[in-house]
Amino acid sequence: MIAIIDLYYQAFGIKGGAYPKFDTNSSVPDSVYIDDMDVYGNTIGIDENKYSVKSIFGTPIHMPFKIDDYWLPNEPLVTLTGGKNIVKTVVTGLKGTVKEEISTNDIMIVIKGIVTNDDNDDYPEADMSNIRKLCEAEGMRSVVNKLLRIYGVDNIVIESYNIFGIAGHQSQQAYQINAWSDRPVELILREGV
Repeated sequence: MIAIIDLYYQAFGIKGGAYPKFDTNSSVPDSVYIDDMDVYGNTIGIDENKYSVKSIFGTPIHMPFKIDDYWLPNEPLVTLTGGKNIVKTVVTGLKGTVKEEISTNDIMIVIKGIVTNDDNDDYPEADMSNIRKLCEAEGMRSVVNKLLRIYGVDNIVIESYNIFGIAGHQSQQAYQINAWSDRPVELILREGV
């Protein structure tokens, strides 16, 4: 069986290092529960009875990603791109421009993952079906992820997705989800306006 790290390299050209060895005798828990983090990603309390996200090998997953009620398999890679809306005004006699910061942009989110069938060499049809349903669903999707929480993102709108083949691996499927941060907006209708 090929290692996930090698599949990421083959599918996306990304090669990362293995996780560091964790000290299981430490007083720090093996996993942090997503619901126990504040908006900055700091642990605010741990309830040992809550569900923790673990790999198929029973090891903790440190940056799990959930869309609606579905945990994306194999801890996908997440890239965020943010920015600001700035108006630049040219003023006669002034070198350069005057910048006026208007607001921050939505955050562009790219999720790259690999779905594997660890039971046999069959295609991972059930997981890919779940990912397809998420990608094709209309409207805002709720998300749970430590990195997104740090940036205040609790909801996304999926704009597009890509499915990549991995040559020679029928039981693995690479995917990419392209999304934007979103938040509910409440409109107040006034009569006579």
